[in-house]
Amino acid sequence: MDNIDIRLLRAFLVLMAEKNVSTAAEHLGISQPAASHALARLRVLFDDPLLLRSRAGMVPSTRAPDFEQGVRELLATYDGLLGLARPFDPAESTQSFVVSAPEYAERLLLPGLARRARQEAPHVRIEVQTPDRDRALELLETGRLDLRVAWLPRPPQSLRSMQLFQDRIVCIAAADHPTVRGSISLEQFLSLPHARPLGTGRTTTGRMIDEAVEQLGRQLNLAFLVQNFLTIPLMMVGTDLIATVPLRLATVLKKQHPLQILEPPLRLPRIRYAAYWHERSQKDPGHRWLRGLLLESARSLEPYTAKG
Repeated sequence: MDNIDIRLLRAFLVLMAEKNVSTAAEHLGISQPAASHALARLRVLFDDPLLLRSRAGMVPSTRAPDFEQGVRELLATYDGLLGLARPFDPAESTQSFVVSAPEYAERLLLPGLARRARQEAPHVRIEVQTPDRDRALELLETGRLDLRVAWLPRPPQSLRSMQLFQDRIVCIAAADHPTVRGSISLEQFLSLPHARPLGTGRTTTGRMIDEAVEQLGRQLNLAFLVQNFLTIPLMMVGTDLIATVPLRLATVLKKQHPLQILEPPLRLPRIRYAAYWHERSQKDPGHRWLRGLLLESARSLEPYTAKG
């Protein structure tokens, strides 16, 4: 094990995450035979089968999780040292970054980030992906994700973070809604049909609202579950639909569509968005540059408006 191939160790983490050689090959950008060859080399390196075939697919060997944890720690140390030694010149860099952000945060932060990035680092590539909530931590740990932008009421303590912005949840309805005029009662909120963005799953905003309603022993009338926020205001025109969205987004939507913004008749927590990253990226110059750009973009937003 004197001459360890770092790329091989990274492949090991992807193989352990996917538990499928073909899928791992796709993520690694290599052929399926190359991924199979990498697994064979890893089995020799660790003197262990690592991944075993079963009717349910490939399953880890008894010792594989211990190897996986050790490799994570080794790569975190290696990447940290590499980050210290590697200079980063934004004007010349061709580095690629992968960021995970929900549609709402992307809508707020990307315009400012794009302007700054194009001015400072015209050759840098930034890919913004749809959040994968179930695998976000794993993707950060394996280096397949650089930053996660999210509202996490209970964030993992294993990640570094920085606060980006706050917001609050409001209700929106068509300006000519048949029964709602300037305010909405609790009974109206509970009985009127709701439209909700679903995306890749229930949003944190949706979960918080559902929990508040469940404490009352009630359920929302969820009439439409759609893929993105932008569809909702179009659906509201000429209907009795209502929706709950962050205030910053509601303000943008109201400028584009005939909507009214209403205070929800429930006590709901503030929205607190932050950026999260793995310890291995903490001192990386390029990563620090990206975090700085993201923070600048967040600070350029209109001031947070408290209730009232």
